[in-house]
Amino acid sequence: SDDDEAEDEEEPQMEADQIPKKTHDIPIDQLIERMDESDLDYELVAELVSALVCVKHASDDGSILIFMSGAPEISRAIDAIKLRTRHQSVLDYPLHGGLQSKEQQQVFTRAPRGITKIFVSTNVAETSITIPDCTIVIDSAKEKQSSYDPANRMPLLVERFASRASLKQRRGRAGRVRAGTCYKLISKKTLASLSEHGEPEIRRCALDQTLLSLLFLGVEKGSGEFLSTLLDPPSSASVKAATKSLCQIGATQQRDELQLTPLGVHLAGIPAPPTVGKRK
Repeated sequence: SDDDEAEDEEEPQMEADQIPKKTHDIPIDQLIERMDESDLDYELVAELVSALVCVKHASDDGSILIFMSGAPEISRAIDAIKLRTRHQSVLDYPLHGGLQSKEQQQVFTRAPRGITKIFVSTNVAETSITIPDCTIVIDSAKEKQSSYDPANRMPLLVERFASRASLKQRRGRAGRVRAGTCYKLISKKTLASLSEHGEPEIRRCALDQTLLSLLFLGVEKGSGEFLSTLLDPPSSASVKAATKSLCQIGATQQRDELQLTPLGVHLAGIPAPPTVGKRK
């Protein structure tokens, strides 16, 4: 029937260039605000590196420094960059505290003409290592800080946004010898909300090991008197928590003043948290 023939007819296909494209009238600032800044986009980092290498002049021998929060993040970033720049002339180098000095010396070697060196580093490159030919910095704005789990009294590393002072220090790594550029992977709103300076480690970590060492040296009696003289003294609550923890594991005993037990003297010589040292 005519109806059947109509059903058998193929629907007209539209060419790719005839398909209507969606238009986005949302401002770019609002699109950025919708991004989850706690989750770093490694593909975005790789795309940015590739774009920067593409626009470099042939005579430009400047290198690119990328700040990541830790060694695992460095590996992920390098993998993404290798995949995206596989047809470009680049050399990738990791930089972190776990590398041998020989590996760190690669920072100071000159790359062959036409090849761009890319260093992916932790905050060790903020102050400890200076890359003379660095002209571009890409900053993830993240770092890992020492902290502790109050429930288990165990130290741990926590990833968080760096302070504005740290980000300024990272920015200064580019252009120390000539003009440089810094790209921060963070919104202006989040940047403005960051603290000016990072909190000192002694105020955000458990004091068990510190107090044990001070008792062993004889400069602290458990009252926190010596600790209170520090430039950034810890809270009295942290001192009391450390005192209680050391007494519970038998490292100290309270008489007229806090004193080390034989176990405490032994634990003071172990470079590990007292609770971990006792388990060993």
